[in-house]
Amino acid sequence: MVMQDSGLKAVFLLGTLKHSPARSNTETLSEYLAEHLKPHGVESEIIRLADYRIEPGIETHVDTPDDWPSILEKVLSGSIVVFATPIWWGNQSSLMQRVIERLDALNDELLETGRSDFENKVGGVVITGAEDGAQHIVGNITNFMSWNGLTVPPACSLSWLGNASNDTKASLIKKFDAGATKDMAETMARNLAFFARLLKDNPIPVKDSGIRDKIAPGTVGIKES
Repeated sequence: MVMQDSGLKAVFLLGTLKHSPARSNTETLSEYLAEHLKPHGVESEIIRLADYRIEPGIETHVDTPDDWPSILEKVLSGSIVVFATPIWWGNQSSLMQRVIERLDALNDELLETGRSDFENKVGGVVITGAEDGAQHIVGNITNFMSWNGLTVPPACSLSWLGNASNDTKASLIKKFDAGATKDMAETMARNLAFFARLLKDNPIPVKDSGIRDKIAPGTVGIKES
């Protein structure tokens, strides 16, 4: 039996292009993962980005005030951050990409101070689509996560690819249960919860603020003189 721990929370950034109340396959898969997180003592919140105003930009606060700063507060309140996106032409949705660009402000802080607001949090990826591209998207997003302070556990992605245009929520969940999706969800939930709890109890050592090694993404281990 899995030990309960009410101190863990997962925040899903749902990048479907559909506004509420339209049904989203990516939301259904996110809810499916959230159900598998529950036995590990993890509560979840799913934020449907399409229902908010998120301006383009690379800062937390942009010239035109929008909803992103309040969304970011919710994201940073979690121990687990899940990027959930459909596949569009082999890539993550435009909304997911916009969020990644707005989160660039955290990368600037990391480069300046060696610290990140994502420190001691873990990341995961949920993907749905009717075409190939899942591995490409996982690579893109986990690279972003790693270079912005999130810890990326093993097997931290969950995907379902197929034509679900005629499915209901119930019939889609039956497909998840009947195939490899269920095993993937169980493994991902276990790993996310384990590493989130591990980091909660054993935080990453604080970097000496007097020694700031500025490292550019893609130049692992190379110090700037």
